[in-house]
Amino acid sequence: MLNKLAIVTTLLIVTASSAAAMPVRTVYENDANSNAIELKVWKGYGLTINLMSTGETIKQVWIGDPSRFAFTSNGALCQSSGNDSDCTGGKATVIFLRQIDPIKFPVTSSSNGSTQITLLTNENLYQFKIVPASGNPAYTSLVIKSDSARPLPISRPRTPLPLTVEKPQSVPPVVQQPSPPRPQTITVQKSQPVALMRPNPGTTLNGAIQRNDANALAFGLAEAGRKGQVRPGSTIWNKVQDAIKLLRRGKTRDEAVSLSQVDKTTFDQLLEWGRL
Repeated sequence: MLNKLAIVTTLLIVTASSAAAMPVRTVYENDANSNAIELKVWKGYGLTINLMSTGETIKQVWIGDPSRFAFTSNGALCQSSGNDSDCTGGKATVIFLRQIDPIKFPVTSSSNGSTQITLLTNENLYQFKIVPASGNPAYTSLVIKSDSARPLPISRPRTPLPLTVEKPQSVPPVVQQPSPPRPQTITVQKSQPVALMRPNPGTTLNGAIQRNDANALAFGLAEAGRKGQVRPGSTIWNKVQDAIKLLRRGKTRDEAVSLSQVDKTTFDQLLEWGRL
């Protein structure tokens, strides 16, 4: 009886420790923006996408084909349509994905049931390919961390070179004649006029114009990705991401276009799509 009780107790301890140590996958912000990352969602386990480490809040979430996946969040999301251009209602930091029984929707689905999920935050736009899977999961959580938290590469120590000691050679002393002092050249610098700082003409109270343009540009980029006009991780995609960040930091449209080097026609088209 005691042996059976010991076996049961051991099994409970092992099971509890296994359940507590659920596998986690980690990526960094720049990698999540520039690379096409594939995520698997295991049946019966699900997958969490965690942005708590970056300090971002999730505003909206889209799933290309919702016939196989459903999601919930740990906070409110913005309305898909409305007049809240600053999208202040989005407070979520974690998204939980799970498989559902396939629903017959009039949408085009892939052969393996994969689709795309898009996360719009107050700073970035993330897109991942999600694939249904079964069996034991390799991970149940994706944690996105800030690039500043990326560990530094470990450098290999170099093998020190052997020291070579040379014997000093006897050299007759050389008597040096003192050289006459050289005349010093005095350079007179002209005083530069003090430049007056002008206020940024595109900035209004609390940078409302830039925030509205940044949100519209982010919505337009999401729409372009959904239509297949701009491929995630491409050069244009990364330039538009830089323009969104510049607008959120108070830069004008012209400054954002110039610094990010995004095409002006593409910039205006994405703004127009984002305001529809």
